[in-house]
Order: sequence, then C-alpha cells, then structure tokens
Amino acid sequence: MVARASGVREVSVDRRSHGGGEIESWYLRERVARLIKGLGKFVDDLQFDEMYHCALVTSNVPHAFIRSIDPSRAYRLPGVKRVLTGKELPGMMNPLPMLADYSEMGLVWRRPIVYPLAVDKIRFAGEPVAAVVAKDRYTAHDAAELVEVDYERLPPVSSVEAALDENAPLLYPEWGENVQCRFEFKTPNFAEVFGTADRVIRMEWREARQSGFPIETRGCVAVYDKSSRRYQVFSSTQSPAMGRRVIAEALGVRTSDVTVYACDVGGGFGNKLNFSLETLACVLAKTCDRPVKLIETRYQSFIMGPHQRDVLWRVEAGVTNSGLLLAIKGRLYVDLGVEGTVRGCGAPSIIPASLSAVGAYRVKAVDIMASGVVTNKSFYDAYRGYGKDKGAKMIERLMNRIAIELGMTPEEVRFRNLIGKEELPYRQINGYVYDSGDYRSCLERALRLLDVEGWRRTREQLRLQGRYIGIGISLCLEPAGGAIPYSIYSGYEGARVRVSEDGVVEVYTNWIDIGQGSLYTIGKVVSDIIGVNISDVKVHTGSSDYIGLGPYSSRGASYSVSAIAKASKAVRERVLKIASHLLECRVEDLDVADSKVFVREDPTRAITLKELCKAVYFKGQQKTLSTELMNEALVPIDVTVSWFSPLTSKSLTTYTTVAYSADTCVVEVDTATGTVKILRYVSVHDSGKIIDHNVVEGQVIGGLAQAIGGALYEEVSYDELSNPLTTSFVDYLIPSAKELEFPIDLEYIETPSPYTELGAKGTGELPAYSGTVTVVNAIEDALGPFNVSVDSIPVKPQSVLRFLEHNIAL
Repeated sequence: MVARASGVREVSVDRRSHGGGEIESWYLRERVARLIKGLGKFVDDLQFDEMYHCALVTSNVPHAFIRSIDPSRAYRLPGVKRVLTGKELPGMMNPLPMLADYSEMGLVWRRPIVYPLAVDKIRFAGEPVAAVVAKDRYTAHDAAELVEVDYERLPPVSSVEAALDENAPLLYPEWGENVQCRFEFKTPNFAEVFGTADRVIRMEWREARQSGFPIETRGCVAVYDKSSRRYQVFSSTQSPAMGRRVIAEALGVRTSDVTVYACDVGGGFGNKLNFSLETLACVLAKTCDRPVKLIETRYQSFIMGPHQRDVLWRVEAGVTNSGLLLAIKGRLYVDLGVEGTVRGCGAPSIIPASLSAVGAYRVKAVDIMASGVVTNKSFYDAYRGYGKDKGAKMIERLMNRIAIELGMTPEEVRFRNLIGKEELPYRQINGYVYDSGDYRSCLERALRLLDVEGWRRTREQLRLQGRYIGIGISLCLEPAGGAIPYSIYSGYEGARVRVSEDGVVEVYTNWIDIGQGSLYTIGKVVSDIIGVNISDVKVHTGSSDYIGLGPYSSRGASYSVSAIAKASKAVRERVLKIASHLLECRVEDLDVADSKVFVREDPTRAITLKELCKAVYFKGQQKTLSTELMNEALVPIDVTVSWFSPLTSKSLTTYTTVAYSADTCVVEVDTATGTVKILRYVSVHDSGKIIDHNVVEGQVIGGLAQAIGGALYEEVSYDELSNPLTTSFVDYLIPSAKELEFPIDLEYIETPSPYTELGAKGTGELPAYSGTVTVVNAIEDALGPFNVSVDSIPVKPQSVLRFLEHNIAL
C-alpha cells in the first residue's frame, strides 16, 4: 500500500480507511471543531471559586548558595496570600522521587536531593527559589518581583569539557565528580575484532541543546479537599497515571488520594512528563486551603523547562577496505544540565543512545561508554527520540564518513552492511529484537524516488558553475513501544470498552491526544473491530483513573492500540453470543456492521446494537438470555483488559517494535553566505500495519519539520558563565511553513509486526531525527570539494562559513 505526498501543502493519501469521510467528520466534531470554536479546556482556561494564582521567583544566577530570602516587600502588596520558600519544603513534603534508578543494575546512578524550590543552593539560572500566591495572576507576578534574594555566588560549570576537568567546581560535592550516571556496553570480543580491521575511521559529532517548547507551556491547577484529604490535579501532562504516582510519593500520601486529569494539551513532545510544578501546586493548595493555579510563563519555559540533545560523540570504527563495519568504539557525553533523574526522566536516555548506535547494520563488536554529565543548565527530560535519536544520528553520520574515506557511495556502504529481510526477526548485538521489515528494499525505493544518479549528474554540472548541491542519505530505525524497567516508563497498559444502555460504545484509555491524532485512531480501531458506526463511539481519556501510561516512546500504536483492540475483540465476542441467542443462530453465522448484528446469509434477520442493549439491560437477562449465557456473565457488556508486549515478556527486550525509514534529500549550499536551501526531500517509511494514513502522514511531516529545525536552526545557548542566552522564540528559531516550501515525497510500505495486536508499529519519533541526519549528510556532500566534515548541528550559516574557513586554513 502506497501513499505519496508531493509538496507539503498538496498531501494526497490513501483514504480507503473504514468510514471514509464519516470518521473524519466524527473527529472534526469530537475534537477539531471544539478547539477551533474556542471550546477547548486547556489548563489555563480552568476557573474555580476562590482560586488563588501562583507566580515563581526564579534565580538570576547559575550557581550560588542562598544566603537569605526576604519576602517582606511582597507581603505588603494587597492581595498577596503566601510566599513559600524552599527552606520550608522539607517539612512539608518528601524530596522529589527518582523517576528512574539503575543503581540496582550496578550502574553509576546518583540521586540528587531535589525539591520544587531550591532549598539552600542554586544550580542553574532560572531555578525556582520561592512561590508567591495571590488573589490574581497579575498581583502574584508583581509580588514575585519584590521578593529579595541574597546569593553567595559560586563558579559555574558551563560545558561537558569544563565539568570533567579535574579542577571543576562540583554541583553535588557529595558525588565527588560531575557525572550523574554512566552506562557501558561492551562485547567480550571487541579487542579481537577491532584488531582485524584494515583501517580505523575516527569521527566527532556534536548536537546542540534543544527542546520541544510546546505552544502551551507547563501548568496545572491543584485542589485539596481537607474533608477527604484528597488532591485533584488538572494538568497539561502527557501521563496522568505517571503524575499521580510521582505526586503521591512526593507528598507522602497514597496514590488513591491523588487524581490527575489531563486537560486539552497543547503539545508535549516528551516535555510534559515531569511533575515538580504539580507537586508544588498541591503543597500550596493544602497550605492555603484554596485551589491554586500555576502556569509557567514563556520566558520560564525556556530558562527552567526541560531540555534535551546536547551530545558529544567521539567514535572510532574498525572497517575493512571493502566497506564492512566490524567494530565501533564510542564515547558518549551527554550534558544533563543540573540532573536528569528527579526533575525529569532524561538521564536514562543515555542507554538507548548507546544501544541504538549499531543501527540496521551487522556489527561484530562494540565498546561504548556513555556518561551523563551535570552542568549549570536547566534539567534534562524526555524529548522526541529519547536517546534512540542520538545513536541513530551517530551511526548514520559514521556510515557517511566511511563512504567518504573509502571512496564509495553512501548507499554502497549501507547495502554491504544491512541486515537482510530473511534474517528478521533479528536479535541485534545490542539485545534488541528487530521484528519485521526489508531495509534494503526501503532504501532502494527512496533512492529511486529521488533519482539519486540524476541528481549526482546535476551536482557535477552545477559545480562547474560555482554552485554546490549535495545529496543526503540515511536509513534510521525507531525502536518503539518502550517498557523500561526501574523507571516510571514501566510499560503496562490497559483499556476498558463497554457498550452502554443506549448502544453507544464507550472507550476508557490513558492514551491522551496531544496533537498526534490518538482520538482519531481510537475511534477507527473500535469502529472497525466491533463493527459499529463511528458516530456510536465515545472516547474517554485524560484521567489517572484509567489504566495506562499515556503517550511516550511512540507506544500508542503498539501498547495503547493493542489494549483497545484486545478489549474491543472481547466486546464483539459478547455481542455476538448475545445476538446469536436472540436471533436463534450460530455465532459463526453472524457479522456486525453499521452498529447492527445480522445473519450473513440473510441480512434481514438482524438486530441493532441499541435494540440488543435494550433487551439485556431493560428487559433483563432472565427474560432474554439462556441460563448458560447468564452464567457466563456477559452483561454488562463491559470489558477491561491489560496488555503487555509478548516480545518483552519473552526476550526481556525494552522495545516491542522497530519501525524504520529510508530518507534522501538534496540541498544547495551558498558558500558565500553559508545559507542552506533544501531542494527536495524523500522519505519511505515502514511503520508496520498502518491504521490510518492521515495520522501517519501528519506525524511524518510534523516530525520532518522538527528534524529540519534541529539540523539548521534550533539551539538553546548559554554563555561561558552558564547564563541563558535563549529566552524566547526570537532567540530559538523553529522552521515555519516558509522554510518547508520544497517538494516532499512520501511513500509507505507495510510489514506488520508479529508482536502487536494489529501489526502496527510506532512512527512518531523517527522522522524527528532521520530528517536531521539526512540534511546534514547532504550538506557535507555539497561541501565535498572543500573536504569539509560537518561535525556539529545546527548547521547555521555561520557554521558553514566556519567549516569552510577551517578547511581553507588547513
């Protein structure tokens, strides 16, 4: 099955999905129209009687002891109700809990003692030091500016290199070093295999600090009911269930005493899997005995929000003269900022980063050590790719370097090392199981679609005119559907599907729609499996009362859909058993379509779902069912299931599915100005069984936009004293529609996964990094006549000029 888009604005996809325009109309009514009409309920839209507002006082220094905090001027402002400082928090709550802990596995894994407000020491500019509660938002923010904080400055640590210096100031002196975590992945045969290589190819690769910066910043409203001693939290979160667990542990209460609701969420990208703001709001709500709203400002989202990327790879590869990759030695350094295990769960991403460094290739031996290093920058958390992106970009850059040094084409090197389709499922050297696919065919299709040889001829002709174009190639994998032990990402998932008294099918799930189209997908899956009209499906989501962990690691199509599909199949079975009794026929003679159960050979013998429900719910089972069916307890028609990866349970591997894409593109580099222009982009995806092309299309194009931003524009910068330089979208450049005005050709192939309920795989993270490395490879190819090695991103115009000046000087 193939769907193709030519140009971002002219997307045409396969629309043979069940229901056609009906499901699109349903989605328009259920979600899109509501938001367009301004009827959405984002967290900042919520109003409660006598609600207070909270504003944060943030540090303007990156590293210091707190000598004193004086709130007296703030208290003199009418309407100020409370100023809470960090020193008070240890008597009111537990430290924020570890979101991942690999110390039991023998890893270096250190926990900082952290509260939502700094207690006695500041570790990054932007760290909250006090919370001001007032009758309205404006008073709270005005009062926050009146709180006086006296600091004793300490020398800052601004980079990985500075942090690892033996004389570096220590962010956490009790650790004895500035390394929070360390992971090593080494095969016993490494030295032997590496020694057989014909040559060693060395490469360095850096990625700038980046983040998702969703349109809606982080925020919440906390309500405390002192009569029941229970907390209700309304949050812009990706996972209410994770939030409930973290908040309850931090507050020292039972999880049953906390309920978290996700409102409409204005984007996530992994950035909304942290809960320190929610915990602080709960403390304030209890202290003030009022609902408290805490909304992060846009400025605060830059300086105190979660960050990611910020990677340094140093790699040596042992290869043969024929282009075979034998062994990889890599040292990975990740700048975690202040930390990545408590405020956010970013530190564990060093593990998939290390394990993903082998890609889709046969590699005989590896020696990779990854270090999570702390510096005076904001904290590390999840972001689209979660480590897998770091390994994928490194291996695809390495394959290009091998091709250049051996005088081969990039595709030739890849073809010589790719795992064959006949070998799948394949247990990779890293322990991951690659479930299904055909990597070679996918890459061949992408090369044909771009017409690589034609563009290479054009490249040579244009070079004679002083114009420099380049062709980029990549083949990236996306291990998806994570069940990560020793962490909040443990992988369980559940779903409840019931048929109500009026025949409406209700779905209860923790899979939240944060813009990725989950509501659309849920409706389609339930409609297809049970056989009901999409208009008869109602989806309930966004509550920690519903079992599941929400969207992360592209797990929706594997975990969430599998749970929903499993429950829907069980509901269908119940409906058919009841209908077979009412219609006096065998179950196998029946089918369901358009919310009606009918006999295949005689469709006039039928009963609507609404009629069936009226019979069993209103007339009663004893009047409508046999004794045998009553004893089966088929009513209520209500099924709750759990789903866990059969692959993970069998092999203990972290990821259930492995999607992949082959990408090619053409860029032109202006060597006078350093400007990079993308001329054409091609991407061929295999995401297993595609549930709906509309959803996948949106994920791919949106991901490519993000990837191009990472390749050319986006960077969170700090100066040499760890002061933030990126504080708004004036400084943090993201691509607009104007930057995407080039032809994009998309194709899809489908090799269903044997390990998910419908054969679907994840696809949301992959395009957000495959596009980055493809564009970088193209830039390097364009600058081939100058022997430029592109060793860092983003490749801004000044970066291109710096690369050229460096090589001219050499």
